[in-house]
Order: sequence, then structure tokens, then C-alpha cells
Amino acid sequence: MHSRSSSVRWGIPRFPPQFKPQFKPPATPQATLQVTPQAGPSRLSRVLLIGINYYNTPYQLEGCINDVITVQNILNRFFPTCKNITVINDNTAIKPTRSNILTAINNLVKDLKPGENIYFHYSGHGGQIRDTNGDEVSGYDDCIYPYNNQELEIITDDELRSLLAAKVPAGSKCFIVLDSCHSGTAVDLRYLWQPAGADRITYAENTKYSKLPGTVFFLSGCSDQQTAEDTADNTGRPCGALTWALCETWKKYGAAIKIKHLLWDVRQFLLSRRYSQTPQLSSGNYFDMNSVFNLSV
Repeated sequence: MHSRSSSVRWGIPRFPPQFKPQFKPPATPQATLQVTPQAGPSRLSRVLLIGINYYNTPYQLEGCINDVITVQNILNRFFPTCKNITVINDNTAIKPTRSNILTAINNLVKDLKPGENIYFHYSGHGGQIRDTNGDEVSGYDDCIYPYNNQELEIITDDELRSLLAAKVPAGSKCFIVLDSCHSGTAVDLRYLWQPAGADRITYAENTKYSKLPGTVFFLSGCSDQQTAEDTADNTGRPCGALTWALCETWKKYGAAIKIKHLLWDVRQFLLSRRYSQTPQLSSGNYFDMNSVFNLSV
């Protein structure tokens, strides 16, 4: 049995007076991240992996950098032709600030051509802030927390939708993973999928969100109301519970995985280890959950 730490990837969902992350508008990036488009058949072409441990702060986590290392190893195993992998964490030359992350997201989708597929993975703190445009029933937007010189910054679900998910063109696929708290609907996609029995998955459709041109799936660390655990795997190595579950599921099925297993098996993995968080799967369009989702085709 793995050892579990007591820390969670919280975001202080309703900010108390002593903790008010600063929302900063886009600034001149600290560094320029270049992406070179490649021509050819459908394949995984670009990857962006972000892991933030928030070193030497009250918000420090232990497993987020390990998460992106693990994910990169999985991607190298199943998608060996993909060489365009950008990693941003506390230790990289390009730091995980709001400006740098937004620049990296822009480069991830810039001039993307049909047949070029992408993967985005974030492991770090997440939370909620008050919704200002009225698209959230709860009254709160989900968000993730970049980190900049002792200050937490904010990227909202509205931005993740408009700057990432909505930029994926028809004929391309995008898989987004957020291993963070309060992340259930953190990309604002139209279809939210839920198990409805041992052999059936149903969905709820939020018509406030338009369908997307590309094929976009999003896997969250938990529901909007829950926290996601910063834990350790069965070897004692710090990790995020959701990232651990996803990577083990991927190892089980390989690159060509039926969409339903991204929900069923990931949830079962966590449930069997007594985690209370419930990952959510959403998509920009309707799909047959028995169909195969493969970023290399």
C-alpha cells in the first residue's frame, strides 16, 4: 500500500483576506518558446508539460515535477516520433509564470494543421475565483495558479477554453489534463461524461458552450467541489493521484485507448486506493465512448 501525504492541491477556493493571488494581465514573456510545425500524417506533434512544486512557499507541493517527468516518459514510450516536448517547472530556465505559460500555450496551438495532435498536462495548485461573465451556474470560475517570484498568479477556465481548446482546428486532437483541485469543469467544454452503470456512460450537455472545431478531451483531477491529492505512489515517490492513475491506465491499454477507460479505469484506480477525489471527463463535442482515442492517428 502506498504512503499518502496530508497535502492536497488546494487553491483556497474562496480567497480569505490573508491570501489574495494577484491577477496580472498578459505581460511581455520572460522567454520566447519556439515551436516548429512539422508536416506529415496524423500524429502527436506537440506537447506542453507544466509541473509546479512552489518551492519555499507555504503552498509547497512534492509531486508535481515528478508528474511531468512520468508523463514525458509515457509519451516517449507510446509516441516516440514526437520530439516537440516543452517542459516548464520550478527548475527549468523558463519559469512557470502566467506570462510564460500563456506564451507556451499559444505556441502549442499556433499554426496547428489538421492531423497535428497536441497534449497539455498541468500539475499544481488549482482553485476558484468569482465568475465575472455569468457562464458559471456556481458563480465561480475554476482556475490554475502559475507562480512568479513569491506570488501566485491566475489562469481561468475561460482562458483555457479560448486560448487552448477553441484553437484546436478540425482534423486535430487535443488531450488536456489538469491534476489540480477544483478542476472538474476547468476548460468549459460542452459535454460532461459520467458512468451510468456497469456498462454505460451518459452525459450532461451545457449549451452555454459552443461545440469546438477540433477533437478536445479534458480529464480533471477531481470535481469542481473537491481537492486533488499530492501523494506518493506504491514506491514512495511523490506524485499527484490523478497523474498516477492516468499513467497506470495508459500503461494498461497503450496509445490506442477507448475513451471510456479514461473515465472508468482512472476512477477505479483511485477508488481502489481509497482516494475520495472523482476525476471528470469532458469533451468539446459528442463522441461514442466506445471509440478509440489515439493521439498518434
